[in-house]
Amino acid sequence: MPSSIVELRPERRLLDHEFEGYKLNLQALPHFCFELTSPVDRLYPDEIQFSFVHAKLFALHNHLILDFWDHQYNLYYVDASQQVCNVTFDNINGTFQTAVVYDVPAHVERRSGHFNLCLVFPSISLAVISDGTGYIHIVDTGTRNRPAGDKQKWNTLYSNLVLGEGKYFTVIDARIQDTNNMEVLHCLLQSVEQKEKHFDSILTWVTFENNGQSWKLKSTKQIQGKGIVHYAALETTCTALYVASDNLFKFTLDSEKEIVVKPKDEPKPIIYTWLQTSDDVTITLKLQSKFDKKQIFVNVTPLAIKVSYAGKEFLNGKLRHKVDSELTTWNVQDDGQVDILITKSETMTWDELIDGGDKNGEQIIDASLVEEVHKRLAHLCSETEVITDQQVPGLNTQELEECDASEEDTVLVRMDTINHEITHRISLSVHQYLFNIKLETHEVPALALRHDVDACLWQPYAQLINTETWPMKHDGTLLAFGYVQSSKQNRKFITCSPNFMYSVVSEASRHIFIYKSSSNQDCQLRRRSEGIMKNIKIGQQHVVNIDKYGEVLGISATNEYLFVLTETTLIAIGV
Repeated sequence: MPSSIVELRPERRLLDHEFEGYKLNLQALPHFCFELTSPVDRLYPDEIQFSFVHAKLFALHNHLILDFWDHQYNLYYVDASQQVCNVTFDNINGTFQTAVVYDVPAHVERRSGHFNLCLVFPSISLAVISDGTGYIHIVDTGTRNRPAGDKQKWNTLYSNLVLGEGKYFTVIDARIQDTNNMEVLHCLLQSVEQKEKHFDSILTWVTFENNGQSWKLKSTKQIQGKGIVHYAALETTCTALYVASDNLFKFTLDSEKEIVVKPKDEPKPIIYTWLQTSDDVTITLKLQSKFDKKQIFVNVTPLAIKVSYAGKEFLNGKLRHKVDSELTTWNVQDDGQVDILITKSETMTWDELIDGGDKNGEQIIDASLVEEVHKRLAHLCSETEVITDQQVPGLNTQELEECDASEEDTVLVRMDTINHEITHRISLSVHQYLFNIKLETHEVPALALRHDVDACLWQPYAQLINTETWPMKHDGTLLAFGYVQSSKQNRKFITCSPNFMYSVVSEASRHIFIYKSSSNQDCQLRRRSEGIMKNIKIGQQHVVNIDKYGEVLGISATNEYLFVLTETTLIAIGV
């Protein structure tokens, strides 16, 4: 069964085309600092972990964990003694309280090449911890919604090697289910495996069961693919997996069900090609020698097309979008080439000619289309007066900066664990992946994708029952953030607040840039245009200097505060 193509269409009401950019605000933001009792645990890759996959896993590991199940400002990190430390921030008094809540069992001496420790909260009273040496720990945390000093010590419920000796991993996601009156824990792990000439990313889905007395490993599933994983999560129904990557992944292991490899269909010969502009589509095919023009049949309706010659069918199906059938023209050249021109009803780019796809046809890409979508966008992050009435000239593709190039081959897929197939695909070639953030406690993390100059937040939901729909909801927009983040070449972490009131770009050691898109009378600019005073809608850019605190190892954004973790300091910045 072929996978369905899911199209991302942003909500117009969540976009603001009148927004002109950000103006630098020199007013200092209030911030509170807390010196850690012991430094943050951190490891580096060894000499054989030289791939970009390893570099991303180590360098972009977020060491600061915010408890989404708790309404207080409770944060966690693992220190150099492999202790889980809890820090509670009192926003009323601007003070911090800290306590050690768990000692991670040390089975192997830590060294370079081991992965960094991971901490994930699948429920209000459970934690999953990986020690970076191959062991996973299921931990009873008790009630966590209290200050650090009042918390009880955590207890280990399960501890064991999961992938085997010498196979290290990080925990990407974890989810609890109640099945047949039994507690089931699903964990998604990421590891790296070296092939002959490249490194593969391995995603392992391990399932544990609790029979009321102890936890036991129930099943293992594994998917594998080349290159890095941008995003991965377990569907809330625990029957599918979401993966965003530059290369497609496939199932390689399932301890419960045999993976059936379906034979590849022999490719059908291409019998026609199609080329599109924003206004029309040209279909080209070739007739046999000694053809008769009178036997060519072309029928185009607003939603369908049929082309045949002497009883032989070249094209027949429902069009992807509506066309103006009355403007259809076609021409037969002396060499038998037939060119059919159909006019689109709406100015837009089609992802397919025939709804559902057609293996008999092939699209030819027109390079001039690429240049049409590029504009000069520098005014969006200008720190000087914003000029709105100037015409914006087109931008030649040769003038594009490297930061503006999107991931052409990146695709987000839904992989079903029952039939081991990809059921849905979302092309991210024009929606560059930026970051992910937890918006709803019981749902998977939302994806921030670039849409023109903005960044749109998309919340995936489980496939609807008895349908083939995979809902993707546009929850919010970070105005102009798609462009401004790309101009920060030294960015390490990027995120936003759950209510989308501000977005963040953090460098490793120099600055943190905070963009507040909500505008008010105090931050609007006024300019003279033909003698008329005009209000211009802009946001505010704040720059926080973090040089003296050391390298940033983790960030976490709430609606009121941005928390920044360095090796020895936790900073709460009031936003």
